Amino acid sequence: MVKPTLVLDLDGTLIRNDLTFELFALCARWNPVLFVYAVYKAITDRASAKRLLAARDQNHIDPSGLPYRPEILALAELYKNQGHPVELVSGSDEAIVKSVAQHLHIDFYKGSVPGTNLTSARKAQFLKQRHGENFLYAGNSRSDYPVWRAGLGGYGINAPERSYHLKRDNGSPVQVSRLGPQRREIRALMRGLRLHQWAKNLLLFIVPAIQISQLTLNDTLNLFLAFLCFSALASATYLLNDLFDIQDDRKHSRKAKRPLANGDLSVPFVIWFVLLTLPASLFLSFLLNSNFGWVCIAYLFGTGLYTLGLKRMAVGDVFTLAGLFSMRVIAGAFIIDYPPSGWLLTFIGTFFLSLAIGKRFVEVLALEPGTSVPGRGYQAVDSIPLLATGAASGVVAVMAMLIYGLSAPVTVFKSEIVVLLGSTLLLAWVLRFWLLAGRGEVSDDPVIYAVKDKTSLALLASISAVFAYDLTGAMWQSFL
Repeated sequence: MVKPTLVLDLDGTLIRNDLTFELFALCARWNPVLFVYAVYKAITDRASAKRLLAARDQNHIDPSGLPYRPEILALAELYKNQGHPVELVSGSDEAIVKSVAQHLHIDFYKGSVPGTNLTSARKAQFLKQRHGENFLYAGNSRSDYPVWRAGLGGYGINAPERSYHLKRDNGSPVQVSRLGPQRREIRALMRGLRLHQWAKNLLLFIVPAIQISQLTLNDTLNLFLAFLCFSALASATYLLNDLFDIQDDRKHSRKAKRPLANGDLSVPFVIWFVLLTLPASLFLSFLLNSNFGWVCIAYLFGTGLYTLGLKRMAVGDVFTLAGLFSMRVIAGAFIIDYPPSGWLLTFIGTFFLSLAIGKRFVEVLALEPGTSVPGRGYQAVDSIPLLATGAASGVVAVMAMLIYGLSAPVTVFKSEIVVLLGSTLLLAWVLRFWLLAGRGEVSDDPVIYAVKDKTSLALLASISAVFAYDLTGAMWQSFL
């Protein structure tokens, strides 16, 4: 008796994501005009659209870095050891399916070709012609119902509940076994939003904090709404950035764990979330303050340029990041209609330029000699100039803080001692950051270091307390 063949689906089954959607994202990143044409082709002829995308971007798909499901790999290994043939049959373009099959040493593979989109009933018909009913199928979606019915059943992974209660035309049950847990995209979304990065958006409160004695209740409410609005906008851009960077992130030791890169989040889910969040955030921003709304648009434009090209330009990327941080300060100033000082913006710009350079320095420091950072414009030999310019930028930021505090046209701080003490603590924070970065003891995300390192938190809390005491001292005395 011939042992039944185990047939594996690719997208959402063997791997946790859908390669066709990833190819669309790559196309949007590298060739927006072709992307529009590919969307049109997908509406009229899906198989031809898949071939168009695969021919353009399949070299960017590295089979060795894909988020394979360990349950399916173990299942395939078990069946192979028991003498069952194992095949890979997918709706993805055949060129993509071939590369994955060769990587996993699967002998037979079949994918979509122009004129035949190998999904649902067409896949069922193909397998029935090839095996009769003597096959088991591992799938994950509603489109796999006809395939399970055509064979002996099989396995479902992250499949709809109905998958496990299917019946054939004659009323007999289809034996589909549940394999692995259901995907929890809401939990993964929380990670993808990078809520810890919302700490950056506290910069909106810098100028209002300086003018705290003049703030009204309405100003306070608007600032809170502005913080939520800007944070939602920023989180949507993080997801968009991750969408375009999936392949590069999979080559990175830490970024490979991001929800999109490891398949915890599906590409369609992220696209819908971004399409809903971005317009809603911009609409709310203009309701709060038209100037604040224009800053949000400028921020979105800047992050778009960064995502589509500037992030791969050495030097240009870190200046862009510093500019995006400065926009947060300007946005907060517009909410209360108070212009920020040039020296304050200089401090913010140079301080976050230092952190942005620190981010790249840590990535470069981890490189092997002769290699480069994936998707970025830096090589292993760049560590020394990055260390020098990053540390220098941090010192310049402290000098800008001193000048702002001691020489501002309108006195901001009442005590020069407060300015000197706060600047000294800030200098200690900067020097310690770069000392640890040089030792390789800092994460490649400085914000994580800032909010999780106990000494860093203590220094930042001390700086905040010193300046807060000076700015609010008169208010407290009026209550006493």
